[in-house]
Amino acid sequence: MSLGLQGAGFREESQAGASPGSIEEIERLTAEVTRLRRENRALTRELKHVHAAARVAVDELDTQSLAKGIARQAALTLNAERAIVGVVEYDAVVVQANCWNAESQERLPDVFHYPPDLTVGTGRGLAPWVVLNQQPYLCSDARMDSNLGNEYASAYNCRNALCVPIQNHQGAVLGFIEVQNRRDGGVFSQDDVHAGEMLALQASVGFQRSRLIDRLAEWTRSMEMLLAFNAAVNQHLEPALLIRRLVENAARFLKADGGMAGLAVPGGATGPCMVSDAYWSRGQWHEQSRRWEGGQGLAGFMLESQFPYLSNNYPEERLAEQSMVKDFDVRQALCVPIKDAEDHVIGFFELHKSTPHTPFTWQDVAFLESLANVTAVSIHNAQLLKSVEIKNREIQTLSAYHVTRIEEERRHIARELHDEAGQVLIGIKLGLQVLSQQIPEDRPDLRTELDGLREQVNNSTAQLKNLARNLRPPTLDKLGLEVALRQLASDFQQRTNLPIYLDLDSLSPRLPQAAEIALYRIAQEALTNVARHAQAKEARLALQQTECAVELCVSDNGRGFDPASAGKGLGLLGMKERAGMLDGELAVSSQPQQGTRIKVRVPHG
Repeated sequence: MSLGLQGAGFREESQAGASPGSIEEIERLTAEVTRLRRENRALTRELKHVHAAARVAVDELDTQSLAKGIARQAALTLNAERAIVGVVEYDAVVVQANCWNAESQERLPDVFHYPPDLTVGTGRGLAPWVVLNQQPYLCSDARMDSNLGNEYASAYNCRNALCVPIQNHQGAVLGFIEVQNRRDGGVFSQDDVHAGEMLALQASVGFQRSRLIDRLAEWTRSMEMLLAFNAAVNQHLEPALLIRRLVENAARFLKADGGMAGLAVPGGATGPCMVSDAYWSRGQWHEQSRRWEGGQGLAGFMLESQFPYLSNNYPEERLAEQSMVKDFDVRQALCVPIKDAEDHVIGFFELHKSTPHTPFTWQDVAFLESLANVTAVSIHNAQLLKSVEIKNREIQTLSAYHVTRIEEERRHIARELHDEAGQVLIGIKLGLQVLSQQIPEDRPDLRTELDGLREQVNNSTAQLKNLARNLRPPTLDKLGLEVALRQLASDFQQRTNLPIYLDLDSLSPRLPQAAEIALYRIAQEALTNVARHAQAKEARLALQQTECAVELCVSDNGRGFDPASAGKGLGLLGMKERAGMLDGELAVSSQPQQGTRIKVRVPHG
């Protein structure tokens, strides 16, 4: 069989040397068969590696998992101590898998890091040259190579290397496969270059598919992030909480490891300064107060320059805070200002990454600037809402003060009418009685005049009492809300001849004086509206006490109205304002020809 395989070549050798069937010829043929078997086994192993690489390429893997599989197969196929697989993202090299030990099939520690940019030169590695030139690169002596050099070779224990590009069908470079140090101590050859290119062709299809899947996943995450951020914006959160939400969502989208945000406040040595109260890392916030004057750190840089800042080599930057490098392993940083409508910096947010992650790009900056613009509008709206709330509280406080003053004046006037004017009228009445006794019997006309005057004084006294009671019923202060409401209903029924049905709980303990006065005035105003507008045949007044609230309800069966189309009168506004002063709620229910129901609920206890 061996003779058949060798053919004429064997016959020529046998003619030149040993005769056919000799011992020398048999030994030579045996050695040749052994060599062929060895090569056959090697080819079989290579075929298995090729098959395994093809299997990895066609599996539905994400980019990083695919890179790990390709790196392992490259190390096995090319008999290398180390295999590195990376991709190109936005003109930057991203190492996805490295340092595979082919013999143990275990991943070694991540000690190898490519510079993220595509600059070619000594110590920059083979990948930038391969990506830019779109050609394989073969290096037999790393110490003498123009892209590696002695320092690189010593740092990574690199003797020789081979790097091939991973290209798509249009020739665009998707990434690279690099192997270092043949395990047999030799150097890589052109045959190894061809084998590496074959692996790269197989990896190309897988990388295109995995990158498409990654992009779809990113788009899905971006939509989820935008929806979450939009929900945060629509919640009208406090500015400090809103920028925290911005950091959380942006960090998840850009796969950042940490970040922080802050707002500009007055009080710096030379003007405004930036302040931040927490740092976001690994999915949670760590409370820590920070402050930057203009020009200090990236936040202070935002105040002065008003431009975004991007660095993929943060520890070496002039503005880098070494405490951030030490505490949070910050290697890459991106900082974007938050500007208002007048282009003034009102805050910042900053994201950080640790190696070996995808570098930040200026496309990331553009995306984050759009989020910053939305955030600025929301912050401005939140500040406006806060200003409105402050003004509303001031108005409510002023209104409560005015109501209190009015009630005090009413009580004072009622006391003056009852005590002073009432006493004067009583004195006049007594004087008229004394005077009537001194009129002669023969002057009945004078007696009649005096009787008329005394009747007028009596009527005036009764009117003063009613006026004083309406201004401030003494029963409200002395006997409480229930008795005061019963007296109010009785007086109202006498004046209007309108039946009023009562359902009043006795309140125990009594409500605070301010609450009793407010509920009494609401009932008084509601009954006045019934008399003026309702044209009702009857009305109902109810007072009920629950565990946590007191409810007052005034209803009638009159003509009603449409609350949506009717303007808000001063009476309704006054009732609502009084309820609001007690943190209560006032509801008006009415329909044309269906009557009206006014219900106020005031918390207590």
